[in-house]
Amino acid sequence: MPRCIYKLFNLAQCVGRFNKFGFEVMLGNKLNKKYLSTTFVQKNLNNDYNSTNDSVNEATIAEIKDLIDENVELCDVPADKIKLPGPLDICNEDISEFVTPYMKPTFNFAAYANESPTIQELIKLGVELWKLEHNEKAMKILLGRNFDDMKPHIQFLHDCGVPADKIGHSITINPFIFVKDIDDLHTRIRYLRAHNFTRKDIATIITDNPTWLNYTTITIDRRLAFFQRQFKLTGNETRLVAVNGPRLITHDHSKVLENTFCVRELMGFENYQIKNLLKKKPILWMKKREEIMPVFDYVHNVMNLPHEILAELPDILIAHHNLIKNRHEFLKSLGRVQYNPQKPLYISPNDICHGTDYEFCINVAKASIELFDMFLKTR
Repeated sequence: MPRCIYKLFNLAQCVGRFNKFGFEVMLGNKLNKKYLSTTFVQKNLNNDYNSTNDSVNEATIAEIKDLIDENVELCDVPADKIKLPGPLDICNEDISEFVTPYMKPTFNFAAYANESPTIQELIKLGVELWKLEHNEKAMKILLGRNFDDMKPHIQFLHDCGVPADKIGHSITINPFIFVKDIDDLHTRIRYLRAHNFTRKDIATIITDNPTWLNYTTITIDRRLAFFQRQFKLTGNETRLVAVNGPRLITHDHSKVLENTFCVRELMGFENYQIKNLLKKKPILWMKKREEIMPVFDYVHNVMNLPHEILAELPDILIAHHNLIKNRHEFLKSLGRVQYNPQKPLYISPNDICHGTDYEFCINVAKASIELFDMFLKTR
């Protein structure tokens, strides 16, 4: 209902019966103007209403006319003579108010920072709330709870061995811990203890992968069994993989199988070497194939590093391709390329991918950082 008619209707309801006077209404939208032609029918109101009933008096009628003058443009043209604008008519007026796209309201934690004690306490813990603003469910969880109700879960994280300066990070990664039953969380920790995980192991798992607590004991058991069966691991080896790569345990199994095929068939590692890679660098199974294949191709075919060395020192496989290439070619220009551990002046592959450029130049290349910078500029 248009605003003007809505007000008239409400006003008429308040002062009398609307059907005692009539309006013949025709609304148009020609050039964004409201046109209203009326035929006001006023019968002998005094005869229809006595002094004891609600009546429409002259003051009320005048008020209605004033309201009409304020909200609509009156014209004496009969309704059937008013020409409505056509769909192809040129409009010279600003109609952006009516045609602009609908914008969803913005929503963030800043609006509650001064009023919500919960938000204030979470900030003190180091929770990075700005990372959660895109997650509507996470925002509802944090805003809909009293901080006193969150304390048992925070205490639980502390009891699990999560360092105090890492609790905020754990909540940032997994705010859904607050909707988990505290007894279920304790059951999941007891499961790990029953499978010979030490307290230090549990602290490492929960700190590195806070979402581990979202999975039931049945799910975790199946995932651990998957890795044990897929790579023929012993119990101790399975625990080692879980501690060194807790995020891999909850990773998508299809991605794990895809990277296993990549490591075995495309890279050519043997099964015992694959097992060694998994225990030392489980993150290799979380990388995209497009990232790890160019690195392997360079270190194996250009730097001539054999599978045995790569299986023992796999850090170079997850390093940035350009970093390895620049440092190897700089060593080559200096005549210091020597990756055979059985010969003098051996350079470990880990020395290629670790440390800053300054540390690499001083400790490995035995050259100045200025010389390395000049080398990079000439490439």
